[in-house]
Amino acid sequence: MLVAAVVLIACLSLFNLVLTLTVARRSSATTTSAEEPPANRLPDGSPLPEFSLETHEDGTLGRADLQGEAIVGFFSTTCRPCRDQAPEFARTVRNIPGGRAQVLAFVKGGGPAEAELVELLGPVARVVTEPAGESGASQEAFGIVRWPSYLNVDAEGRITGRETVGALTVPTAPAAQ
Repeated sequence: MLVAAVVLIACLSLFNLVLTLTVARRSSATTTSAEEPPANRLPDGSPLPEFSLETHEDGTLGRADLQGEAIVGFFSTTCRPCRDQAPEFARTVRNIPGGRAQVLAFVKGGGPAEAELVELLGPVARVVTEPAGESGASQEAFGIVRWPSYLNVDAEGRITGRETVGALTVPTAPAAQ
């Protein structure tokens, strides 16, 4: 009887090990394919969507308020790369022709991290804040799926690139004639 109990426990342990390894393998396969975040929903060449947003300091802003080439950035307070890349974004857009009127920054979240991002981005961009956990204007209108995201917008209001912060194309002032 004792031998049968030991054999039964050994068989159950072996079965548990096989199940654990199977689950671990499936989990790592899912993680590997999910490493590349999904693409945002608006492809390059799409017109900027119509929107009406309340900015942090500048009142209501709509699509028509972005004249000429512009840059749009999307940040989340719960996203470590967003917080890490925000200072580089601020440095990159600091000298854009037209100043902060040509830069729109979305900050999703709340709390102290939101206040820090708004303080950092406010001098170089018009900032829109959105509560965490809700599908806000940035996600719906701009088709944002991954954070951080950056858009280059041409003078006709079309998305010309979804870049990394280091690869953003910052317009330059036209040369004086």
